[in-house]
Amino acid sequence: MASILFVLLKTPHENINLELTNDLGGQSKKAALLFEDAVYYAVDRKAAKHLAEHVDEVFVISDDLAARGFDRDIGGKFKAIDYGQAVDLIMDYDRTVTL
Repeated sequence: MASILFVLLKTPHENINLELTNDLGGQSKKAALLFEDAVYYAVDRKAAKHLAEHVDEVFVISDDLAARGFDRDIGGKFKAIDYGQAVDLIMDYDRTVTL
């Protein structure tokens, strides 16, 4: 089965259409990688739930969480990773799409 990694950079409040993950990903294995202000998905309960409904796994850059004053232990479907792990993750997926 193909796999797609969706890279998100903007906050949940900037009108990102998460339904695109279904349109572009279909039945593929789908994950999200949250950089910059997209880490707010991990700490906003409503946004976290909405994102978790559209992808199988969510990875969050720990330095971006810390830069915004959030704890690196976010739990649930969300896993904090460093930049090196993000590079490995990007290489592991068949396709990468930035939303």
